[in-house]
Amino acid sequence: MNSNFSKKIGTGVIVFVIMVCFTPSLAGAFTPDYQRQDKGFDRQDHNQPALGIWRNPQMVQKLKLTKEQVKQLRDADFTFREKCLELKAQLDAFRLQMDKAFSDDIVDNAAVIQLAKKISDIKGKIFIQDIESRLAVGKILNGDQIKKLRPDDMHQKKQDSGHGKKAIPGPHGMEMPDDKKVF
Repeated sequence: MNSNFSKKIGTGVIVFVIMVCFTPSLAGAFTPDYQRQDKGFDRQDHNQPALGIWRNPQMVQKLKLTKEQVKQLRDADFTFREKCLELKAQLDAFRLQMDKAFSDDIVDNAAVIQLAKKISDIKGKIFIQDIESRLAVGKILNGDQIKKLRPDDMHQKKQDSGHGKKAIPGPHGMEMPDDKKVF
């Protein structure tokens, strides 16, 4: 009698542990695609450079880009990405030096601050390069194409599909109790 009871308790504890371990992973497995943090081969990178629109055939068709515009965007994209890779390599090197400086037995405050300034400078250069790439897109596209490309227009279509739901940040799509349905 006592061994049957202990087996049942042991089984219950194992089931509980499995539920605690796997429930969070299952909850994240079925979130809408736009909220997932991982990037696979089939996912669009939401932070892709502005010059990268030439890689998206739907955007090329939507914007009605000419072959010359696609060529200009492609060339500028590769140029800016090459510069960005160089800057990111420098940034990684400085971060490695920073890790090394902090792992020493005695931390040299002046050296750490110098490295922090260098890292800040590189991040600033990357930011400026991103802005320059956006400006380059403005030089290549015409006014109508730029208007179609604006994030406000693209996000408005996504928001209109909500049908009266308030947007709640996070991995859930629940409605708020005070929402009013639009018929």
